[in-house]
Amino acid sequence: MSIDNTNQQNIEQSEVQARQIAGLLDAHANRLSMRTLKQLENGRARAVKAHAQHLAGVNVNGDGTLGHMVSWASHHRLVVTGLVLATIISSFVVLQSFNSEPSDAFLLSADLPPEAFVDKGFEPSLNVQDNHMHKKT
Repeated sequence: MSIDNTNQQNIEQSEVQARQIAGLLDAHANRLSMRTLKQLENGRARAVKAHAQHLAGVNVNGDGTLGHMVSWASHHRLVVTGLVLATIISSFVVLQSFNSEPSDAFLLSADLPPEAFVDKGFEPSLNVQDNHMHKKT
């Protein structure tokens, strides 16, 4: 087996370039003003704080709002599932309200006894009594 010398040369050239870039960065960093250094320090502190809050699950945005209160919205599957469930439940409720058949609960909560709804002769007697009440007033 022979070792590829071109790959070794590329690695050595990259290391030399990296050392030169690091030297230039160090030289220019030594010439930074105190104001710039303070701004860099403050920026680093804010970044570390934001990273710690992100790991803790609490995101405080620049305007003071808490990001974790609406963080569920970034999970689109959860939002879509919630919308589908809400649509199904609301359509079920609406369809139940259109149901025109009297239910057992309607019969039990009515002022009339349940037999009155079955008896065909009972309804005219209700209308007659209602007519008598209107004549009295």
